Amino acid sequence: MKLHLSLPTALMGLCLTLVTTGEAQAASFTFTKIADNRDSFSSFFEAPVINNQGTVAFRTSEGIFAGNGETITTISNTTVSSQSPIRASRDISINDEGSVAFNAELEQITAPGDGRAIFRKGIFTSNGTTTNTIRDFATDGRTRITIDSPSINNQGTVAFSYSFLGTADSNDSTVVTTNGTTTTTIARGEAPNVDDTLGRSVESNSLNDQGIVAFRRGLSGGGSGIFTGNGTTTTTVADTSGIFSNLGAASINNEGTVAFNADLDAGGEGIFTGNGTTTNTIADTSGIFSNFGAASINDAGIVAFLAGLDAGGTGIFTGSNSLTNKVIGTGDTLFGSTVTSLGFFREGLNNPGQLAFFASLADGTTGIFRADHQGVPGEPPIDVPEPASMLGLLAFGTFGAFVKRRK
Repeated sequence: MKLHLSLPTALMGLCLTLVTTGEAQAASFTFTKIADNRDSFSSFFEAPVINNQGTVAFRTSEGIFAGNGETITTISNTTVSSQSPIRASRDISINDEGSVAFNAELEQITAPGDGRAIFRKGIFTSNGTTTNTIRDFATDGRTRITIDSPSINNQGTVAFSYSFLGTADSNDSTVVTTNGTTTTTIARGEAPNVDDTLGRSVESNSLNDQGIVAFRRGLSGGGSGIFTGNGTTTTTVADTSGIFSNLGAASINNEGTVAFNADLDAGGEGIFTGNGTTTNTIADTSGIFSNFGAASINDAGIVAFLAGLDAGGTGIFTGSNSLTNKVIGTGDTLFGSTVTSLGFFREGLNNPGQLAFFASLADGTTGIFRADHQGVPGEPPIDVPEPASMLGLLAFGTFGAFVKRRK
């Protein structure tokens, strides 16, 4: 297919290229900076999340923030100088209303009477204006609690897992969903009505709008599995009794399909999808890839993932083809410097095909960025000339330029 460009069209292409928000080599995407360390942030955690409006939530050493490339909203300020009682935060999730769910440690308090220190943790949601406590826990130092993997849906319900340590129920992890008022237990290792093949450890929760949670947990006989549940039924998506030797984090869409990374019994690893009935391979190490990180799936069934390459370096892809499915990779140019490392999370892809990711650059910049797809995800990208070739394009446009689409 050839695209004819008249002189005005070529001029327009030049202007558009000069104002493009980034210059990465994956030509079917433009790139937007959400935040970097040249702003007021000193360091970033490598797990940004994105909603269907293109708003990206991310964590820094200063707190939790959300941005769209134009404005940044403070979700939770965790610096000691702030008035917030929150002193540390971990995993985050964002819904289409811009509400961010996160787990956090609170300032410790002193118990009346004996003066014992009370340690507090909780699950919270905030849109930057109002902060709501979804669930809080307090321990007296003789026991500890771990809280992991909050995931919020568009109804404002949050899924997360927790376990107490130092008690008779040590390591007995529980997965729940709650809106702050009503709590539903999805799975608990020691509950009598739960399949006793399920082990106690549970993590990596992903919640869809139907209230179904995908989660990974250990098995009592060894190994691990990925399951989905709604508090009434539990479905096995994949486990280590078959072709898999180890399973990674899960990401579920509103169709009930789960994407995950896994190691294989036969060697190698891959990115897979499953719904409890069928399992499909998205990419594996039989081709160009050497290893895989987290995967994220949207409602169209597109799966994005972080992967290492046999040839060296890493990249973010939406399939097994290194050309048509590449989003960005190390060695690519981004905002005037070279990408040296990337980070991607299981909630990093939205339904419009935008991706949120962390990148570090050769000039010392680290930051959070958004990739905006310029076509249909999975289709071949359209070649976009580098800025150095723009003068040639402009001159050629006097007679009519032809840009051939890659096959």
